[in-house]
Amino acid sequence: MEELIPQNEHQEHMVQVLLAKMQGVPVEYKRGADWCRAVPDSVSLNTEYRIAPQSTPLPISREMWTLIDRTWNYAAIDANGRVFFFERKPYIVATDELWSSNTGKYIGCALAINIEGINWKWSLTERPEDV
Repeated sequence: MEELIPQNEHQEHMVQVLLAKMQGVPVEYKRGADWCRAVPDSVSLNTEYRIAPQSTPLPISREMWTLIDRTWNYAAIDANGRVFFFERKPYIVATDELWSSNTGKYIGCALAINIEGINWKWSLTERPEDV
């Protein structure tokens, strides 16, 4: 079979949408004026899609940050949904599907943080400067 190549921008975009869905990257579709989370296993050629914005901060309120020791400046979840806190900005260790920091320590989280629908790869959240 001959290799197929996208013939225009729309086709290239749809290839990226399909790859995103296959790799577990959140995709959104346009419904009216709003963007909604797309079903992972289906695509409609008549629907406008976009790859979801790549920053999905954890829902940690300013009040919650005040309960967290000021040593911890970043929070993120790993592929298993565990929330960790870091002193220094961490990076993704793809082979282990987790965040790590060469110079910082991390601790498990005892707070009830709703992580539903958050892609772990985009979950890095920085403590607000004034908290």
